[in-house]
Amino acid sequence: MKNQKSLFLVSLILFFFLDTCLMPAVLMAKGTNTTSPTPVTLTATNVPTSQVATNAATTPSLIAHDLTEIHGSISLPKEWTLLPGKLLEGDVLLATKEKISGENDPYTTGLSMTLDRNGAKDSGQKPTEYAMSLAREAHDKAGDEASPLRESQNGPFHEIRFDFPIAGDLPLQITEVLRANEKTGTLAVILWQSPKEEALALQGLRDTVLAGLTLDPEK
Repeated sequence: MKNQKSLFLVSLILFFFLDTCLMPAVLMAKGTNTTSPTPVTLTATNVPTSQVATNAATTPSLIAHDLTEIHGSISLPKEWTLLPGKLLEGDVLLATKEKISGENDPYTTGLSMTLDRNGAKDSGQKPTEYAMSLAREAHDKAGDEASPLRESQNGPFHEIRFDFPIAGDLPLQITEVLRANEKTGTLAVILWQSPKEEALALQGLRDTVLAGLTLDPEK
């Protein structure tokens, strides 16, 4: 498990331009010739309100935590561990079901997030275009079992999301979210992981946590 987690974190440097995003290293060795998928555009934001309400009835009560450095917040189950990281300096936020003290500790269920502050500007692309180019590349590397790309809009935030499995001693199910801030040019890359066999049972918690993860559109 520790090797699997270490690979997962090492890819923070290897995949999305030297530490701007997080992507499982397992995918780095997975070649693919698949054609880039056609995104599915959603008119709603991250999760429909009715879905959030349904999830809230089947998930544990959550505790809100301020992410003061980025003027945001995240809501998690009481027993979860939160390691905010220095996101404005390229660090990683970790929120895990297991008790951990640092990014090198193993965990099976949790969320990680990084912020890419300059990628869109440096690429000469609009934030949404930049996010889509990264999403297509990541989706291709994820292989044939990846779900279609899904898009949604919430104010200045344009979100692209897809799911894919990772094989291993403990097979994982990953949800990758790229949330572009069209006002500031910042791109948040969010990864939710859980054991594949528990993914369905944890779907409500996943959707509630992701829907409640807020970022200040002005910062």
